[in-house]
Amino acid sequence: MLPQTERYLDLARAGRNAWWRYALGVLVIAFFWLALGYVPYFALVASGLETDPLLQFVAVNFSIFMMLAGLAVAVKCLHGRPVMSLVSPDGRLDFRRIAHGAAVWVLIAALVAALEHALFPGRYYLSFNPDRFFMFFAAVAVLTPIQCAAEELVFRGYALQAFGLLTRRPWAIACASSLAFTLPHLLNPEVYRYGVLIMAANYFAIGMVLATVTLRDGRLELAIGLHAVNNVFLALFANYEGSALMTESVFTAAVLDPVYSLVTLAVGGLLFHWWIFRRVAA
Repeated sequence: MLPQTERYLDLARAGRNAWWRYALGVLVIAFFWLALGYVPYFALVASGLETDPLLQFVAVNFSIFMMLAGLAVAVKCLHGRPVMSLVSPDGRLDFRRIAHGAAVWVLIAALVAALEHALFPGRYYLSFNPDRFFMFFAAVAVLTPIQCAAEELVFRGYALQAFGLLTRRPWAIACASSLAFTLPHLLNPEVYRYGVLIMAANYFAIGMVLATVTLRDGRLELAIGLHAVNNVFLALFANYEGSALMTESVFTAAVLDPVYSLVTLAVGGLLFHWWIFRRVAA
């Protein structure tokens, strides 16, 4: 195991780490996220305004702030640790690292979308509506990076370090956290349209990319940047019909090709690893 990986996983040992604390922590996070967090959305439905996609987007994203609140309660009260210990051994957030991860992945995502358009002409169509696009642009630019950072803190920070208390095998830790990441995403509408197995494989694949990057770097910032720019690019520039992220994008694909998505996630993840860590390998 790499020294930076050891240091990152060992952060869990600095606090109170009995198994029941993690079991209770998961329940606390889930309650804040899935119960308290969806109160605005249910209120929106009760008011009959859920058909407005912008209001729906904002209401659903409110749950992310409650997820962060639940995580803060779990980490500080149950484990007696600072929340920033989920990010890095030095307890600080490196914004340059976030930007680096985002810049590399957005190039990969753009190449993947361009290649798909070339291989399958007509799949993407221009859907740009300036009146609605710029309303969504502001909401996505503010809320989506927070949503992705929250998921990284929970699934790559809290979960990775927790599984690191059970085993020191990096691949086992990455697989376990990716499975935890996959399960709630199986509620997304794409699953019912394209099938459980192929969509679970897609969610698991992106989870593995994010987990292995975090373990290899021994920090969370690269994964935050990658995840944030992936979702922002999808929401604003190359979305697809029936997406869980119902936004106004510049281009929209008539269908999601889950096999193409899975293959390009795997290849894109390898390219990301090579580019980010190539100097270390050399």
